[in-house]
Amino acid sequence: MNSSTVYRWQTPYDSAVLEADLARIPIRVKEALSAIEERLRSCIEYGSPEHRAIEDARRALASLKAKRK
Repeated sequence: MNSSTVYRWQTPYDSAVLEADLARIPIRVKEALSAIEERLRSCIEYGSPEHRAIEDARRALASLKAKRK
């Protein structure tokens, strides 16, 4: 992923990762995952830079979610 490329799902992802209010993290994670799933419903090339970024983001969100349990 080019460092200047910002995908539509990245804003909710960044909000989840950077959320300081522990009570709001689950909400932010849900919003980010929803935005990622919406993007995956459209045509996206498997193995593309965006696809790899999405996979990384999903793993990070899963980890963040697991830490909140």
